[in-house]
Amino acid sequence: MSKLATILGIIIGSIILILSMTDHQNGEFIYTFINWQGLLLVLGGTFAAILINYPLSRVSCAFHGFIKVLSSEPHGYEDVIEEMVRLSHISKQKGLLGVEKEIDETDDRFLQFALTEMLVYHDADTLRNSLHNRLLKMRLRHLSCQEVYANMAAYAPAFGMVGTVMGLIIMMTTQIVEPSSPYGSSEGQDMLSSLLHGMGLALVTTFYGVLFANLIFMPVAGKLKVLMDAEVLRNEMIIEGAIALKNTEATLLVKEKLLAFVSEKAQKNLELLR
Repeated sequence: MSKLATILGIIIGSIILILSMTDHQNGEFIYTFINWQGLLLVLGGTFAAILINYPLSRVSCAFHGFIKVLSSEPHGYEDVIEEMVRLSHISKQKGLLGVEKEIDETDDRFLQFALTEMLVYHDADTLRNSLHNRLLKMRLRHLSCQEVYANMAAYAPAFGMVGTVMGLIIMMTTQIVEPSSPYGSSEGQDMLSSLLHGMGLALVTTFYGVLFANLIFMPVAGKLKVLMDAEVLRNEMIIEGAIALKNTEATLLVKEKLLAFVSEKAQKNLELLR
């Protein structure tokens, strides 16, 4: 449902923007809101600032992160509990060497790593430290991507303001009324109308900056955090399950330990309670 919520948010936001930029009395779209120079300044300036701030390996996260928000769902935990319970049964029947044969059957990379490390290390504390180090690296990788989008949300309004200042400077230096032309004349009125029109165009860049910061960049950073939190919870459950397998704990105890990570409502939905 996360992908659907993201797509719905983009669609609803776009519809509201289009309706807000429409003159309903005349039934016409207000084309003053379309300014390609302002759009280029805001998006191009934001991207340039990101290039200056981060190495290219981090900048690519801006593209991958947006695709991930549109295509990924938060990791679930139902399959983790079921898999750990199954592996616990296997370890009771065939020992840890029986679990080794199941490693290649799982698609979860972190679970594969956890089971492999479980067979490598003899000490449970060393195993826990190794798995937590792996989890920490994963969190730092995701946090760096969130930081990129958070900084983009800060840069965009700033470049929008730069565009507004540039527009005002251009207007004040080009739209000069001749001293001999009174403001009440048609020439003075045209000049004043042109000045107000130019001011509106200058403010469009601020509009773009605030729009992209609050509709795209900050929400994407927030959704990436939601996806990361779900993945972290899932991997923490895998760690506890691997430690329990290493300590050859009872299957019922393994299940109860993993159920402790989820809420009571979720436990009932899983239908794993006795």
